[in-house]
Amino acid sequence: MATPNITGVSQISDSPPTLLVTGSGFTTKKRGGPLYFFDFENGEKSQSKVSFITNPLVTTGTLTTQTTPTGKGSALKYRISDNYREVAIPRIEISPPPDKIYLYFHRRYDFSIGDSSTWGPSGLNLKVNRFWGKDGNNIYLGYQGKEGANSARIYAEYTAEGGSVWPGSALGQVKDQWTQEEIIYTASDINVKNGKFDFIRNGILPYSRTWRMRTSDRQSMYNEIYFDQISNGANTSQNLNIYYDNIYIDDSHHRIYVSESPTFSDAKKRLIQVPISWDNNSIQFNLNPGGSSIENLYVYVSDENGIINETGARICQNNCPSSPTTDAPPKPPALSIE
Repeated sequence: MATPNITGVSQISDSPPTLLVTGSGFTTKKRGGPLYFFDFENGEKSQSKVSFITNPLVTTGTLTTQTTPTGKGSALKYRISDNYREVAIPRIEISPPPDKIYLYFHRRYDFSIGDSSTWGPSGLNLKVNRFWGKDGNNIYLGYQGKEGANSARIYAEYTAEGGSVWPGSALGQVKDQWTQEEIIYTASDINVKNGKFDFIRNGILPYSRTWRMRTSDRQSMYNEIYFDQISNGANTSQNLNIYYDNIYIDDSHHRIYVSESPTFSDAKKRLIQVPISWDNNSIQFNLNPGGSSIENLYVYVSDENGIINETGARICQNNCPSSPTTDAPPKPPALSIE
């Protein structure tokens, strides 16, 4: 399988800068944008207008500018309750059930699950991210407060061959830090241990294994996505909050990032970009540099199989496009591929 090869990056419009990436091996994506994208800007708590699914899915919480993962814009702040039915991000259902899901987002907890003051009378059980199928089969990353903040486990309930995976501190629950999370899911065949649920944090995949996600009794592929379900109770008198930003959900492993690192191996901090159009030889996207200077950014493309160019394509060296957050007139970039 060929690696995506970027041969050109050019600005084709402004306000905000729209970039055209040309090359080969990008493979064809069935639509430009993702199913859902939440950036919580412009006072919006529902998905952005760049989302393919436009029926409003309104989140719960308040918008805040006090803390964001990039130091720019706003994020969603949600005060948790001890009712597992109450969540910041409503259930996201994809129809028909896809064989692939890609999920990217930033998250921050202002509490430690390992602190007993956060527990309700039965402890605190946190299902961090969970995918469900209609037959009840599901997979999740979760923590038990009584087992500490490093009690992370991943488990395919009802279908797994073998027990849980225990990533430990590599996916430990952390307090007062923004983390960059990615989940790459591929459905397994029925009764075959060949599914993927790769949970990547801050650019690091702490484990790699396959899962049996479907059996003869539970054949459905996952199509429901949940964020941060609390069960066994939480001590809500402690004012426990979760923050979210840049939630990107798609039924394709195609994706495009920018990063300040010139190689993908070192690009642990990378910001998802929202494509407008995508085919095997070209991608258009509206540039969001986050808190980075545009002249420091490199572009990375993942094809349908999750293969990513190792050497980044630098957006520009001089005469860079102006940041979307400034009023300066944009200038066409002088491209350099390094």
